[in-house]
Amino acid sequence: MKAVLSSFLFVGLSLGLAAAPAKAPTIVLVSGEFEYKSAETLPVLKGKLEAQFGAKCVYLARPADPKTQTIAGLEALDTADLAIIYIRRMTLPEEQLAHFKKFAASGKPIIGLRTASHAFENWKEWDREVLGGNYQNHHNNKLATTVRVAPDAANHPILQGVAKEFASPGSLYRNDPLPPGATVLLTGSVEGKPAEPVAWTRSHDGAAVFYTSLGHPGEFGTESFDRLMLNAVKWALAQPVKPLAAAAPAEPTGFQRVGVAEFEKLWQEQKYTVIDVRTADEFKTGHLRGAVNLDVLEDSFEKKLAALDKSKTYLIHCAAGRRSANAADEMKKLGFKSVIDLAPGLNGWKAAGKPVEK
Repeated sequence: MKAVLSSFLFVGLSLGLAAAPAKAPTIVLVSGEFEYKSAETLPVLKGKLEAQFGAKCVYLARPADPKTQTIAGLEALDTADLAIIYIRRMTLPEEQLAHFKKFAASGKPIIGLRTASHAFENWKEWDREVLGGNYQNHHNNKLATTVRVAPDAANHPILQGVAKEFASPGSLYRNDPLPPGATVLLTGSVEGKPAEPVAWTRSHDGAAVFYTSLGHPGEFGTESFDRLMLNAVKWALAQPVKPLAAAAPAEPTGFQRVGVAEFEKLWQEQKYTVIDVRTADEFKTGHLRGAVNLDVLEDSFEKKLAALDKSKTYLIHCAAGRRSANAADEMKKLGFKSVIDLAPGLNGWKAAGKPVEK
């Protein structure tokens, strides 16, 4: 009988009979916070995962009433292949929390987004012991955050297609120092403060864990964040992440906030007009070569904008990113088609050692 089976197997392999297709993964996405609109963004991510992986995705959400401390359907975690968690400061009933504890002990992969670091009020060890984090609140919301690929992580599969530097609209979480065992993929910085880990991987009881403090609603739909998430899911499910084919640079469209490296590239290579929206006195202390000074605080700002060609792309900045964001909003209302805002402002530009002239 063994000889017959062996012969059958040999013949099957020789004829190139296809193996049974891999089972589509089951991914459970759990929303349990209101500050960052995960009830709007996670369903969009769910649709992308279903299209990308043919995955069976289950979306679970906390009821809209902030007083409600329950999430129905958590038994879906018991048969899931991957859990994506975006919860904030919930005190779940013990029988519901038990589903998360059972999943964390199962050896199956976990992805945590932003407030997942402080997901459970009645399981605060979760951050350090499972996600490998060290959440200590966040920096001021008004400080512009620049995210960079960690120097030793450039070739990590999760970072395939992720920009080496990009701006984040969210406040920078403080997590340094991380417990031992984490591999930092992205760091973030704000003016005047040391860099913080923004994304990392680790292993928990044999399970692959990826966490990122990114996840602001303004990041969903951006190329780097979407690529980061899809790559992280592939990595967590032990699926290969293929390098992206090189593509010709696309003409920028719409309204974007970028970091120093991307802003400099557009300025140097594309020769787009730079609009400095600081005051005239600030402008005199140092500015980018060829920049046009239009003070966003002047009453004549809108009138001066109206004289510009709205079909062209403009690079704008202020000192730290706040006034330029307001200027970009004004330009959008006026019908401009393409505006690139330097998120950390001229302060970030100079901190990166970039030149200015007087």
